[in-house]
Amino acid sequence: METDQLHEALTRAGLTEYQAGVYLAVLDLGEGPVVDVAERTDVPASQVYEVVRSLEDKGFVETIDRDRLHARAVEPAAVMSELRQTGELLSTAADEIEERWERPTPEQHRVSVVKRKATVLDRARDAVADADVGAELAVTAEQFREIRPTLEAAADRGVVLHVAINGPLDGLDDELDDSGITEIRHSETPGSLLVIVDRHQSFVSPNYHNDEEYGVLVDDQILSFMMHWTFLTCGWVPWETVHAAEDIGATYISVEECVHEVAGAWHDGAAIDVSVTGRDTDVGEPVTVAGELAYVLTGDEPASRDPRYEHLGGNATLVVATDGEFVTVGGWGAVYEDVEAQVVRVDGVRYPDRDDA
Repeated sequence: METDQLHEALTRAGLTEYQAGVYLAVLDLGEGPVVDVAERTDVPASQVYEVVRSLEDKGFVETIDRDRLHARAVEPAAVMSELRQTGELLSTAADEIEERWERPTPEQHRVSVVKRKATVLDRARDAVADADVGAELAVTAEQFREIRPTLEAAADRGVVLHVAINGPLDGLDDELDDSGITEIRHSETPGSLLVIVDRHQSFVSPNYHNDEEYGVLVDDQILSFMMHWTFLTCGWVPWETVHAAEDIGATYISVEECVHEVAGAWHDGAAIDVSVTGRDTDVGEPVTVAGELAYVLTGDEPASRDPRYEHLGGNATLVVATDGEFVTVGGWGAVYEDVEAQVVRVDGVRYPDRDDA
């Protein structure tokens, strides 16, 4: 369908000439500054912001505040439904809108600000659906119910999932045992929506005490690492486990948490069997290491029996004895270690010197 016909279909569906032109420009652009949208249409620059706001009110687009105001099309389900009711021409236009909306955006941004919490949860759900290794989530009971099918599908693929439910469980107590999710913890304290996926994507939006909805979408490993530490220290470590998947042993997405948990047993002489999934720091390829934990280090020294998290940031290392050699395992962004760990599993803990071992 030609653009002129698509423009006609949109005006017949109730948009003004200016609204139809701006909406099609946003679809073609994918996402971009409003001033660039104006250049693609006959809408005067002095009026384009008002037109974009009116389209946002109708649910056709959403705006994003960066250095300049940006606009992008939202999923056009309602638009397509309305068009298809008007006949064959408008049905063809709806198909065209769907095709244009699904095109990759011309420009990707490391950080985006959106105005709808629902957008943040939708994007987080899409990221979890595509996850390869692991995800950390802080959600309300309602948000957990919305995203649960996606989480369980990811767990079935072997993705490690740590879920913290903030605020009232709202009847979830009796439902969690049927979940294949790696581990779920609970805090009565309200918290923000926070999701970190595969170390480079993160999504955050306030759940409570905010007068205006907004959210932040991040596609950056360093910023996601900061989000991870917020999740670990504020939304995970202090809270009670209410569900853990069976037969997988203790599973950690970060070396720091593993060191914190196993240091005491290692000091007591335990033989700790671990398996590590991660990245070879020399060649950048995926690697798996399995063996007995030989050393637990913070910096160049053995870890204390009960290391504090403020001493573990960037300094935690596992040394694994495997196949007659020692392999060093570091956390996110590891450079000097042999392996950057993505998932660490404790497969067994034995005390050889104990009579009851």
